[in-house]
Amino acid sequence: MEQSKYFFYPNPHDFYAWTKCPKCDEKTKLRKFCLLIHYKDESFRSPRLLSVRMDCKFCTSCELIIKKKSEIEVALQKMVANWNLKFDPKNYFVFGTMEMNDWKQGQKASTPPQNALENVSVFKDVLDFEIQPAGWYFSGDK
Repeated sequence: MEQSKYFFYPNPHDFYAWTKCPKCDEKTKLRKFCLLIHYKDESFRSPRLLSVRMDCKFCTSCELIIKKKSEIEVALQKMVANWNLKFDPKNYFVFGTMEMNDWKQGQKASTPPQNALENVSVFKDVLDFEIQPAGWYFSGDK
């Protein structure tokens, strides 16, 4: 496995796009990442390792990748539908990234999981942020 590079925030809010980084308040950029997803279902003998190439919000100074959970789940639903299974959002977690060149090679030929894991960069941490909607708030008790 490669050294951990990034932090990850699976954004559970469909209405908040994070144009600014929630950690440092700098503007986020749009960047393609190959996200690695661990998917487990009762019908599998062993869990599946899935790689999905997606556009994500990215803060270069914090090395924070932000992706909406709903968009990840839509991509997973399509994959799971191909296996004639019912998708369950509790059966997956995103755990790292893969370099784009390694991902492209894996798309051309089937790669054993042991070889695929050699090229994985596991997230440093998966973060969660609290959102305070815009509006007027009292600064203290009166």
